Amino acid sequence: MRQHHSPELKEFPSGKLGSKIVCSVDKNPYPIIYVDLTHRCNYRCNYCYNPVRTFPDMSLEYFREVCRRLPDRVAFRFMGGEPTLHPRFLEFITTASEYRHMVSFVSNGSKFADYSFARALKDTGVPVIATLSMNGGRNNEWYRFIDNGDVAEEKLAALKNLTDVGCSRIAITAIVVRGVNEGVVPELMELAEEHPSVRYVHYRSVGKVGRYVDTTEPYDLQELKQVVDSYIPRDRDFERRVRFDGLDPTPGNRCFGCMGCYEYQQNQKIEICLIDFAKPDTFTCWKRGKLIEETFQIETFFENMVRFSSYLEQEYPDYSLKLEAGSF
Repeated sequence: MRQHHSPELKEFPSGKLGSKIVCSVDKNPYPIIYVDLTHRCNYRCNYCYNPVRTFPDMSLEYFREVCRRLPDRVAFRFMGGEPTLHPRFLEFITTASEYRHMVSFVSNGSKFADYSFARALKDTGVPVIATLSMNGGRNNEWYRFIDNGDVAEEKLAALKNLTDVGCSRIAITAIVVRGVNEGVVPELMELAEEHPSVRYVHYRSVGKVGRYVDTTEPYDLQELKQVVDSYIPRDRDFERRVRFDGLDPTPGNRCFGCMGCYEYQQNQKIEICLIDFAKPDTFTCWKRGKLIEETFQIETFFENMVRFSSYLEQEYPDYSLKLEAGSF
């Protein structure tokens, strides 16, 4: 494999990748801002939109300036790579909180399998939403296909530790791959019932971006909803409360017609979110922005993901981002 050097960030700032909607952090319109704290990761998942690991970590000083310049309170969603591998991960959380911004993060859970790390998160005193990727539920066969390893025990330990330290808002999430792991839908709901701190369950389709296994077509939003509905009966004592109906194509509805997500409250405890991942219709999503390192600019999240993935595929062909079934 030929050697790659990390490109200067100026080579792919906002606008250079072709995104149509770019704004300054000073005029940010998005209620949710995704932030890649680091591109490093200790997993090698078969479904990863951001699989090149040589880019530098985000600077805490840069992030602090972003927090200062944002005109309104936002909900940050820390990602990566694996965000907990950033050596100043907990400081990013406390910095966001200092400026009254909300914080959630999406993690593979490996660090939280260590009770002391879960305790350190709780000791920050910041009321975060901790999101654990649990693509296989309790089933290592599903994890092998999606996460490329037998990690069920680690995932379950992370969920237990976060619950035990008193993290009061936990989300668990899974990629649903057609013909592979549809059974994860009821498994996550069972885990949510077993762990009182789990308040949110997210299911999403496969995005044909980054590294993915080229098997069948991903579920679209309507199909994903049908899968979830087939496994999860309506709560007899609680009428489902729809927050965003992304299935209505009429312009001007609450999701502005992008048809990318469907959110509802299943019962008095659990909120469920379905996401049709990284399709062109979602490029105009009004909810989700992506912070671009060192530029003080924000793009629409899904379009940035697709454009950046295309950039990686062109610039890093030796990474063989697309996988054929049976090649791993």
